[in-house]
Amino acid sequence: MSGNVNIGLPSDKLSFRPLEPVEPPETQTIRDKTYIVLVSTGSFNPPTYMHLRMFELARDALKLEGFDVIGGYMSPVNDAYKKRGLISAKHRIELCHRACRSSEFIMVDPWEANQNTFQRTLTVLCRIKSSLVESGQISGDSLKVMLVCGSDLLESFSIPGAWIREQASSCSTTDQFKKQRLLRAKVMTICRDFGVVCIRREGQDVDKIICNDDILSEYKNNIKVVNEIVPNQISSTRIRDCILSGLSVKYLTSDEVIDYIKQHHLYSNSMVL
Repeated sequence: MSGNVNIGLPSDKLSFRPLEPVEPPETQTIRDKTYIVLVSTGSFNPPTYMHLRMFELARDALKLEGFDVIGGYMSPVNDAYKKRGLISAKHRIELCHRACRSSEFIMVDPWEANQNTFQRTLTVLCRIKSSLVESGQISGDSLKVMLVCGSDLLESFSIPGAWIREQASSCSTTDQFKKQRLLRAKVMTICRDFGVVCIRREGQDVDKIICNDDILSEYKNNIKVVNEIVPNQISSTRIRDCILSGLSVKYLTSDEVIDYIKQHHLYSNSMVL
């Protein structure tokens, strides 16, 4: 895989608890032998309570189906993503560490953010699974790594060009077509070999999104759609807007995150956080 900075995968919060049978012994299925690790990729610019809630919602939904979620990873995007307003990976990694400090199972994997180049989501998922298997803590047959995302990201899987970072003007039509085919293949691999836990956003018809896309519909059994019992509209963009306007962001993210933003004058020179 691309990237040449070797960074170990954190494992201090991994929990290999004995699984409780969900069926009588004579009818138990492979589910009670499957351990799941959740992975969320993104800017985390800054991390919010919604980012953390997505892990909790995903874990609850999978637990109800008899799976055991043994850990979760936040993987901040590389600086090479060059998204407008993206602060340096150094700060975002630290913010994520502070955000998940109170969690019993969510960790921060700094590997993606520390590579020399932009890394695709599939590369991150492969790296996390291979690292866990190679550590000898769990076998590949018993481990399932799943991507946690909002339904807006799931919808982008089926939008032509949505996952192509280069400007259309910098590539020929043929190159754009080739890139799109390659990225669609990566989407298929994510859905087929890993799986997705999709948190439904208000106002989005996730069933329609899945039904209208060939890849998503083919692997719909590997896409778990989770409803928010308590809708949460907190977003990094809205937090940045509040900071820029000099408004309070308390109770939108953790106090430790806010303190770090204040200490390093991130997103704004305002100190009214």
